[in-house]
Amino acid sequence: MKKLTINEIAEKAGVSKTTVSFYLNGKANKMSEETQQRIQQIIDETGYEPSAAARAMKAKSSGLIGVILKDAADPYCARALKGMGEAAGETEYQILIGSSGYTFKNEREHVERMLKAGAEGFIIQATYRFGMLAGELEKKRKPIIYLEAKPYDFKGRYVKGNNYDCVYQVITECIKKGYGDFLMISDGESSMGTAFENTAGYRDALQDAGLEGRTLYVQSGARSAQIFEALKDELDLSLHTLIYVAASELLKAVFQALRSLPDYERLFPEHLGLIGFDPEGWTRMTSPPVSAIIPPAQEEGKRAMTELLELLDGKKKDTEVVFKNIVKWRGTTV
Repeated sequence: MKKLTINEIAEKAGVSKTTVSFYLNGKANKMSEETQQRIQQIIDETGYEPSAAARAMKAKSSGLIGVILKDAADPYCARALKGMGEAAGETEYQILIGSSGYTFKNEREHVERMLKAGAEGFIIQATYRFGMLAGELEKKRKPIIYLEAKPYDFKGRYVKGNNYDCVYQVITECIKKGYGDFLMISDGESSMGTAFENTAGYRDALQDAGLEGRTLYVQSGARSAQIFEALKDELDLSLHTLIYVAASELLKAVFQALRSLPDYERLFPEHLGLIGFDPEGWTRMTSPPVSAIIPPAQEEGKRAMTELLELLDGKKKDTEVVFKNIVKWRGTTV
């Protein structure tokens, strides 16, 4: 009988090569009983025995994956991490987490720390400059998956949402709905991560329609009272204004600020519109419910981890995976 490889065992069992490797090395404590039985059945049927060289090579595996995000506590990032954990769970890989705040200095420090710990691959929500580090990781044969944000000289695999197309379509739809005035609220970080697509979709949709829009810059983390003071001078309710919030961390504070307006519920949606990004799901529980663009963060994180595991299994094909955001039209828009 032809001697099988780990890849062939994995294919017959319907699992990844990494899962088989962990099973053979006794690291199956988080693996489902069904998966273990399936792998063992193939081993019993084929009489598979790993070579001494293969055992030695697999024994060097640290089972660690480095994940560097803008902020692990951010709602999008927290849900993406949950998806990564789901994908990594059966393989016994452990996740090392770092928050960069979108600074290159922090990215470098996290990469150095994770390499010392033995990280075998990385998932990165990268700054524009991360390409300088990517070259070093490529030389060390450390595969990278970019999540939502990639460096200027991007190469490899990338998992993201369709933010630009989604925002463009949302603003175009709002134009059709009859809004006559458009105000975007941004944290000013339009060159970082998805923020570029979030702002570009807004501006391009208005430009293509021959309209002009305004932008109000608000510092991330600003309180609702501060935002209300800034909004008072921007709003003319006779113009039927749509407020589009480009930064997900600002949407809740903006809604709370608008609640300070007299009879605020009466203003929606005839005089005022509101829509923005909500990875948490809180927008459906407000009064009135807030229209929202919902990124499938958990699914994106799960796919990013799956892509990285494939690279660690030796699959070299470069891909770009784009998820569609979900748009929920609710009480704050026409």
